Amino acid sequence: MASSEERFQKGLEVRARLAGGEGRLFKGSVPAAYALAPDMYRITTECLYGAIWSRPGLDIRSRAMATLTVSAIQLATPQVRTHIRNALNVGITPQEIIEICMMITFYAGVPAAYNALAVTREVCEERGLDVTVPATFDPTITPEALYARGLAKHQEVIPDVFGYHSTEPTAVEHDLDILMQEYLWGAIWTRPGLDRKSRMVCALASRVVKGPYDVSVRRVIEGALRCGLTKTEIIEIGIQGTFYAGVLPARAFMYIANTVFRSPEFAHL
Repeated sequence: MASSEERFQKGLEVRARLAGGEGRLFKGSVPAAYALAPDMYRITTECLYGAIWSRPGLDIRSRAMATLTVSAIQLATPQVRTHIRNALNVGITPQEIIEICMMITFYAGVPAAYNALAVTREVCEERGLDVTVPATFDPTITPEALYARGLAKHQEVIPDVFGYHSTEPTAVEHDLDILMQEYLWGAIWTRPGLDRKSRMVCALASRVVKGPYDVSVRRVIEGALRCGLTKTEIIEIGIQGTFYAGVLPARAFMYIANTVFRSPEFAHL
């Protein structure tokens, strides 16, 4: 087991990498807080950066995507700004960040998505980066065609796309399900600019922060395994969320993940 000092030094290395290297040191999203609680810097450097961000099993790009997703969902603007900068510093492109923000529309709501998009523009402009993403959504597509496209994409991840319901949905619930097939799966998941694994990382991170919706969490974890994510990567997304969403939702996510891992379909992986 690493000593506290070894963890601290490793944490400093991770902070420097997130800050873009070249001797720069990442001081966190709210550095003024350290004047109020000076021990926070040492504790977070040791535990969060030295013992969590530095863990094997999940690459730093995926950790940055998961962390940005969680921060954006929580409408934590200072943290969103910091984690957009960090994402750019570890090689995530502005287009990929914009696609993450668009996914958040359906997992956390339009306010969270628009807030993250606004901060993305601010950060990119301060760096002189072009943030223009061409429009790719076809406004002439019929609802029937959009539904078919969304259903096909959804079934790539979750073959039984209607298995979220333990009882027959009401007419109103059915209407909502149709809209989600059309727009979440047909208009968002099919977009270019973010690969399927990255979308799964964001979807999983959203399940960590949004609480123990058992069936939904379970279905997304199953989909992640079918898409090629490893059990280790999925657990690491839960661990990554501990400091950003809290230990209770992170442990709930990990508990559900482990029950999925033991199921007959995935026990051999």
